[in-house]
Amino acid sequence: MKVALMLFGITLLAPVLTHTSSVTSQSTSQKQQRPRLVIELTADKVVYRPKDDINLKVMVKNDEVSDDVFVYGDMGFGYSASFTLFRRDAEGREVPTRFIDDYRGNPPNLDDPHTFVKLSSGTFLGIEYENSIYNLHLEKPGKYRIWVEYHSPISKSEAKVTPFWGSEDGSLKSNVLEILIRP
Repeated sequence: MKVALMLFGITLLAPVLTHTSSVTSQSTSQKQQRPRLVIELTADKVVYRPKDDINLKVMVKNDEVSDDVFVYGDMGFGYSASFTLFRRDAEGREVPTRFIDDYRGNPPNLDDPHTFVKLSSGTFLGIEYENSIYNLHLEKPGKYRIWVEYHSPISKSEAKVTPFWGSEDGSLKSNVLEILIRP
């Protein structure tokens, strides 16, 4: 009787266990289908003076082994653009800015395939950024950490190419650079 009840219980649980297993494998394969983009940040130097300009290069790189991915090609700095710059002092406090980046390019022609850039494995799309140490409010001597975050201003539903890194994919943080400001 106990064996019959145990077999009956296993029979009832089998569809649930099978469904859970298939959901897990589906979500794993969906995660694997998401392209792997890496954001790389470099600076022209490590030590600056308060009156210097800082020159940064930011690259969105496809770090996938074999899959291509499309990104929006009109890159700029600002919350409504592609990149946001973050700054922290040596104690980890946010450094307020005197200058707010808010790049607004031409309205995108989403029907034009040239609006989007195809990144094959190992390729990148980048932008240079120049601003003054003063505007970024980094003129006080000391160490600072800076990084950028990439966020697509275009939704996947608006893009006519696939796979596309859209606003639904969230933001990606770059490597963190440490710079030193000397008097």
